[in-house]
Amino acid sequence: MDNPCSNQAATETTAAISIKQRLLLSRRFGPFFVTQFLGAFNDNLFKNTLILIFVFEAASSTSGRIDQLTNLAAGLFILPYLLFSALAGQLADRFEKSHLISLLKLFELILMLLAGYALVQQHISALLLLLFMMATQSALFSPIKFSIIPQHLPSNSWMQANGLVETGTFCAILSGTLVAGVLYPLQYGTEILVTMLCLQAVLGWISSLFIPKTPANSDLHIDLNLWRQSVTLLSNVWRNRQLKLLMLLISWFWFIGAAYLTQVPHYAEANLGGGNYTVSWLLFFFTLGIGIGSLLCNRLKRDPMGRDMIFIGLVGLLIAGVDLYWATPATAFPTDTGLSLFISTSGLRVTLDILLIGLFGGLYIVPLFTLFQSHSNDNNRAQNFAANNILNALMMILSALCGGVLLGVANWSIPDFFLLLALLNVIPMIGIIRHKPNWIRATKHRLRPRHNT
Repeated sequence: MDNPCSNQAATETTAAISIKQRLLLSRRFGPFFVTQFLGAFNDNLFKNTLILIFVFEAASSTSGRIDQLTNLAAGLFILPYLLFSALAGQLADRFEKSHLISLLKLFELILMLLAGYALVQQHISALLLLLFMMATQSALFSPIKFSIIPQHLPSNSWMQANGLVETGTFCAILSGTLVAGVLYPLQYGTEILVTMLCLQAVLGWISSLFIPKTPANSDLHIDLNLWRQSVTLLSNVWRNRQLKLLMLLISWFWFIGAAYLTQVPHYAEANLGGGNYTVSWLLFFFTLGIGIGSLLCNRLKRDPMGRDMIFIGLVGLLIAGVDLYWATPATAFPTDTGLSLFISTSGLRVTLDILLIGLFGGLYIVPLFTLFQSHSNDNNRAQNFAANNILNALMMILSALCGGVLLGVANWSIPDFFLLLALLNVIPMIGIIRHKPNWIRATKHRLRPRHNT
């Protein structure tokens, strides 16, 4: 006799997969998803290719200042989010979004053509400038990324769409990192990478042409004073109690995410005795976890907007982070032993903890994006996300500074730093517990599905 519970679970799983398939194949989401995925892939493919050039080619000509160049590249990649997010939010709310996306993808294509020449010529200064321009293009695109979803989809599809976008983004980050590492050392690796960068920019521009149009707020005045508008956007969000809480919670995700992604390579080398394969292994499972968590969020939630998943995500981050501290071997393996390292008890446990940190991070972040969309209206949603991008960038910088001070100045070990990150998840837990009653009442009226005309 069939088990009714099993049949119901199978039916729900099939329905969830069907919804995601319909979203990916729909004209209101599919072209946008392809466009943003290719853009994120190109960003990271170019950035990591540039870092590899610093490591393999630039050492002799720059007196070995590889760390300085790498940090400069990381800074140039974040700086545009501080400088241009306010302008990006205004533009995204003021003008029709699909047209803006097409223009930005055309700009990306021009940058990739220039980058192709600079990569072949190994022109470091030009590559750094192009990295800054590419990051500027991404900063201008970012507020559109989540503000366009509510204008194309009913609210009961937002969480699935956000989960797919988040999964696609982190898959693109991992893919760009791995592909650059695999192709660059090849005999014609640079030429292959240049071809990929340009081809994907072309495909991204073509896919952007199929994104449906959105309403525009033609009455919005564009303030070109970047500093004043940045302060204004942050102040407007800060005065809204619910948006402030959501923005702080989202920024916390980027704080700990940046810390883990930055320290995993050093952790693999110093604490596991691993090399490139170990780093790739851990990054793969971290990204896989985020993707699984992002996709599972809509299925596991009991609250219509997934608020229960936020707290569960924080608890999971705390537990998995603490266990990662205890799972780290007391002494590193002598050499990079490849797969045999991870079939050991400690290796499997570390891998599982990294996977769970990513998974609970995915469960945590997707509902926050959905709630942030719900608390914003069509006239200022992109500007609210722009304000959040500014705070995200500041938190990523703070994360790097904390890592530098604790690991470099205070001489903490990386497992100690990871333990601190895990324990700090208690702070946003307290914030949620304190604000939860008001938060629920404030969002109750927004939970009904809303279909756009």
